[in-house]
Amino acid sequence: MLAPLIPADIPEVMRIERLPGYDAYLGRWDADEHAAEMASPDARYFGLRTDGGLSGFVILQKFREPSVRLRRIAVDGVERGLGTQILRAVMDWAFVNSDARALHLDVHVDNARAHHVYVREGFVEQGLFDPIHRLMEISRAEWTARRGR
Repeated sequence: MLAPLIPADIPEVMRIERLPGYDAYLGRWDADEHAAEMASPDARYFGLRTDGGLSGFVILQKFREPSVRLRRIAVDGVERGLGTQILRAVMDWAFVNSDARALHLDVHVDNARAHHVYVREGFVEQGLFDPIHRLMEISRAEWTARRGR
């Protein structure tokens, strides 16, 4: 179950974002950067706990803007469906708990696994964010249609 994270969770967030394979696609912050972001009224941190530990996390930014940014999503282990589970849960939470018209993210052009998941879950490419990242977005209307609400 997706739950809000607190400053005491920062070491686990940092552990996950430093797992092998994430260095090419996922940013990493130090503890002070995470603490500052976590304290921002425009950011939300959520985590998925399994077997008592943090098995994944997601960061939302620009929470009070019409298009909320999904900044970072990472899981402790791939091919277990945890990324999809967190993505669906955070989309549901954001659209239920905000007036956002859309969620957007940027994904590394070489991150085929993540790109596939985002497309499957309703995100649409909006062009390049910069030379190495695609900008993708899901609208509230698309989310609503997919969730049957």
